[in-house]
Amino acid sequence: MKFRAEHRFGPVSLADFEAIYFDEAFNVALCQSVRLQRTLVAREVAGGKIHRVVKVAPERQIPPAAAKVLGGARIEYTETIDYTFGSGRLSWTIASSLMTDKVDSRGVVLLSEAGGMVVRAVEGEITVKLAFVGGVVEKFIVDDVVKSYDNAAEFTRNWLSKR
Repeated sequence: MKFRAEHRFGPVSLADFEAIYFDEAFNVALCQSVRLQRTLVAREVAGGKIHRVVKVAPERQIPPAAAKVLGGARIEYTETIDYTFGSGRLSWTIASSLMTDKVDSRGVVLLSEAGGMVVRAVEGEITVKLAFVGGVVEKFIVDDVVKSYDNAAEFTRNWLSKR
């Protein structure tokens, strides 16, 4: 199931937004605000690029029917991102802790400047390969992801207003 979530931030330049968006203190605070446990696994910044791997555990239960199918009450995952500063294009992949061979999540984050603002568009596709219930699980995950990005956008706007 494909999804897109778009948010505007500002006034801020792309370079300033990148500095905040990839700052560890910001990311720790952001994850706390959207109820995600977060463990930094790797963070490499070199040659104008960042590569980051983070283990994430949402602090919420999945619906009982989905938990039964997936074999667990919580979805935990490892997010890997790659970004070249100034490019405006971040690629991301997610490796789920449950049914890793049945769940595929990947996409991009597009950053652009418009009228003194930064527009962040998150585009992705989540595929759950389970007979009969894959679509239901995909919808649950996509709805949760979009809601988390909406909440993260509000936190980010507040963070920017205080800088």
